[in-house]
Amino acid sequence: MTRIVAIALLLPGLLAAPAAAQTAYPTKPIEIIVGYAPGGGADVAARLIAAHASKKWGQPVNVVNMPGASGITGALRALNARPDGYTLLLEPHATASMLFAVESDVPFKMDGKTPIALVTLDPVIYTVKADSPWKTLAEVAAAAKANPKAFRYGIAGVSGVAAFSVSQFLFAAGVPIADTNKVVFTGGAPALTALAGGHVDFAGQQWSESAGLIAGAKLRALAVVNPTRLAAFPEVPTAKEAGFPDLDVVGWQGLAGPPKLPAAIVAKWVALVEEAAKDPAFMEQAQKVSKVIAFKGPDAYWQFQQDELKKYLPLATRMGIRK
Repeated sequence: MTRIVAIALLLPGLLAAPAAAQTAYPTKPIEIIVGYAPGGGADVAARLIAAHASKKWGQPVNVVNMPGASGITGALRALNARPDGYTLLLEPHATASMLFAVESDVPFKMDGKTPIALVTLDPVIYTVKADSPWKTLAEVAAAAKANPKAFRYGIAGVSGVAAFSVSQFLFAAGVPIADTNKVVFTGGAPALTALAGGHVDFAGQQWSESAGLIAGAKLRALAVVNPTRLAAFPEVPTAKEAGFPDLDVVGWQGLAGPPKLPAAIVAKWVALVEEAAKDPAFMEQAQKVSKVIAFKGPDAYWQFQQDELKKYLPLATRMGIRK
């Protein structure tokens, strides 16, 4: 009888243990995998949210860079990890939507993950050399249309934000893209350095990549793809204000986990990101690294990715880069 009473007294504690373990998350360091090298837009966003989570939860949240195969190497590592919340993926536009618009044979499925949250946007800024004769986006369009063979533009890779943003602009301007001079660089920094040096005439890169050269008066910003003007560059009009309302290519970064990530862990991350999006200190840090806070929860984030794919599929086909 004594043993039965003892077991009965222990039973509530035993039953509560799994729930307590879930609410205690995290109890050890977390890794956020970035499929790109340090210093890029995805890496910057990962470090921004990792620092906030570390401070809030009192556990190290480490960013692990695994560059390779256009982000695929890191994505595979994160999405094949144990679904316990200790290995997550910082997924940017490139691997979450653009990759599926360009490649028909991606080694993981677009829905083979657990969407957590959209964290940041990195708007595209269209730029020219600081002393360029072109003062507006309309002037660039007119010049490119009048003499496409003399028009040189720089892009980072053939299927990223830069390629899509410039192509979308040229299509909107009625410029025969096949007649223009496309110069492909290994990254945003060399493309913009070439623009500042006069080796190309035009670029459409992300804010985080362009900000320094714009602030340093090496580049002239003509328009930003964002609903509103950026506080950092209030004199730069939006694409809509510049006469091109249909330009909508932007960079973005979000969090995802392996398939079957427990709902309780997802909810904890969602609450953290949503709270960060309202935190003045976090917003200030985001501004410093040229990011726009753009929180969306799991369902809205997943719908956002599908909408991005629908946007890029026809654009990739028109650009001739769909494989």
